[in-house]
Amino acid sequence: MKVVWDSYAGASRYILDLRVVNSTTIAPVVVLLSSQSTQRLLQGLRPGHTYQVTLKVFTFYTVACTDTETTMTVPATSQLTFSKAISSTSIKFEWSSVTGADSYILFMEELFGPQRYNQTFTTLAGQVDGLTPSTTYNCYVLSSNHAGKGAKGRVKTIITLVQPPSGVMLTPTGKSTARLTWSSVDKVLLYQVTVSDVDDPGKAPVITDTPSTSTDISNLEPCSNYTVGVSSLNIFMVPGEPPIKATSSVSLDYSCSSGMVTVSWVSVFGATSYRATAVDGTGSSLNCTSASTSCQITMLTCGEKYRVHVAAISDDCQSVSNTSSFETTEPQVSHTCSSNVIVFSWQPTNNTLYYVATSEDNTGAVTECRTVDSRCFFTNAGCGQFYKYQVLAVSSDCSSDVSRPEFVRTSPCLPTKVRTKAECQSDMLITEWDSAAGALSYTVEAQGNNGENYNCTSSSNSCAVTGVPCGEHLSVWIVASNDNCTTSRVLGEVAETVPCTPTNVSASAECSQSSASVEWRSGRGAVFHIAIAQDASGNSYSCNSVGSSCLIEGLTCGQNYTASVIGTNLKCNSSTSQEAAFMTAPCPPTNIEAHRDCDANHAVIVWQNHQPTGTYTATMEDQSGSQLNCTSSTVRTCKITALPCGRTYTVTVSYNDGHCPSISTPISLDSECERQRIMP
Repeated sequence: MKVVWDSYAGASRYILDLRVVNSTTIAPVVVLLSSQSTQRLLQGLRPGHTYQVTLKVFTFYTVACTDTETTMTVPATSQLTFSKAISSTSIKFEWSSVTGADSYILFMEELFGPQRYNQTFTTLAGQVDGLTPSTTYNCYVLSSNHAGKGAKGRVKTIITLVQPPSGVMLTPTGKSTARLTWSSVDKVLLYQVTVSDVDDPGKAPVITDTPSTSTDISNLEPCSNYTVGVSSLNIFMVPGEPPIKATSSVSLDYSCSSGMVTVSWVSVFGATSYRATAVDGTGSSLNCTSASTSCQITMLTCGEKYRVHVAAISDDCQSVSNTSSFETTEPQVSHTCSSNVIVFSWQPTNNTLYYVATSEDNTGAVTECRTVDSRCFFTNAGCGQFYKYQVLAVSSDCSSDVSRPEFVRTSPCLPTKVRTKAECQSDMLITEWDSAAGALSYTVEAQGNNGENYNCTSSSNSCAVTGVPCGEHLSVWIVASNDNCTTSRVLGEVAETVPCTPTNVSASAECSQSSASVEWRSGRGAVFHIAIAQDASGNSYSCNSVGSSCLIEGLTCGQNYTASVIGTNLKCNSSTSQEAAFMTAPCPPTNIEAHRDCDANHAVIVWQNHQPTGTYTATMEDQSGSQLNCTSSTVRTCKITALPCGRTYTVTVSYNDGHCPSISTPISLDSECERQRIMP
């Protein structure tokens, strides 16, 4: 999500606060920004969610103003999870569900043609019909909601099958032979001929591949029924629409109370009698015979699974039907990892009043479901649980044995109290959480604002993500996994790494004897800076700033210093920057003395603090502004001659090293001389 705002005059920094609307369990995303920022691209938001975006403007530590907008993120990317050409004109698809998607758009494009197809679905599966046979299509799916479309899913390339041949004709050529012919089909590598024995479904069909449009079939058994089909093989040796399969005509009516099953069938031309056989799981069999189209097999055991077939018998041969089966239950458990509902289902039995299904959790607690249907919905299935499911059938006379158990391990519980800290290290994040019931492992993913991803995996309740750069604000998620399920991603607190080190540090006293200006380029993630100046004796002086410069005061004149800068985000400090050297302005001359020599009519100026280089200038200025001066670069004294008498002078001594001047504290000198008294 990209957030843009107008610059606010006087802002020290901005804070973006993004919260999922109507949710108290999803942690907000908070990003701290510099005063120069007017936009930010935010990564790691939950797709398909409605967010309340709040911008806060800070003037130093006070909120100056706020502004709030509500917007929605587009759904995440949906991927094709299943695709199969089911005929020469149809392809079947399934795709993954994503949060916040209202619909899914399936796109199909001919690889070498102009045709384009797109269909919108609200379910997670669909079928596209009316396609061209033997044609290659590029297929992908887009998720969609009113905020827009998600990213394009991975493309899958699918080829429709070759259409089956037409004009198939079977002509008998003898007692055990026949000739099969058909029309040719374009783009066929081979034709596949399948001959299936309807009367013996356990017998493998005879499959023959041929490049021609006819074939001879031999070794056909008399008094037998066959299904013959022809399909087209493409260049990948995949057949098109399969031949028609034979269906069973046997029906069963089982009574648990009487231990009897009534077997019915459709009469077969030429059969004089029939024999129905029921075989249990151990291979033992029971049977009955009849000249009509039904008979009853007795002495069956309740709760046993039986396979039943019917043999049609004539004077010359017999044929066996497809096998049918019945049993008390055929339990199956269906569970979606993200759901708290477990569906327990089974095959129904005849003459059953109701079923009793039970669910037992880790602690041995049992939940019972009684139903006349063939399934039970066990709701409020807890996370991190291991359930056992069984069922029995109850009739008016008896109850079946309990079915074999089915087991389900539910999804782990969501990790809680997810917290991440940088521990003021520039390349590592430590994420901790409270252990989740049923979890065998955890995966932590951190994503920066520019889309960089960092992750780690752990079987404990902490994990270290390495390689994270300085000055980064990261969204952190965690998922818990077991052998069957992975939880949805849990968003933790925003992680903030140590600020980057300030660069381009420079310092200058600018001819000041007691202060220096330090400037730098702020490192990413820093909201506050500390500049430090240190002299040769190790004495330190500092100043603070939210900007990129500050003034260090209280320095000593004529001293060499080194300046460095540290950035901070008020939690962690950056490493110290490279040093910049500077020197304060020279100290002014001290201990100024001015002596008047009346006899010689000159003044001698004396001072201390002699520097090895540079020029000293002594200046005498009277009340009218007239000045007299002398200079010296080798000694700490100079002489001013031809002084007018009777004036008061202000005397100063200045020093100049060629860069910065300094001037002493002024003193006074009276040039009045006493006249010599003449004796009478």
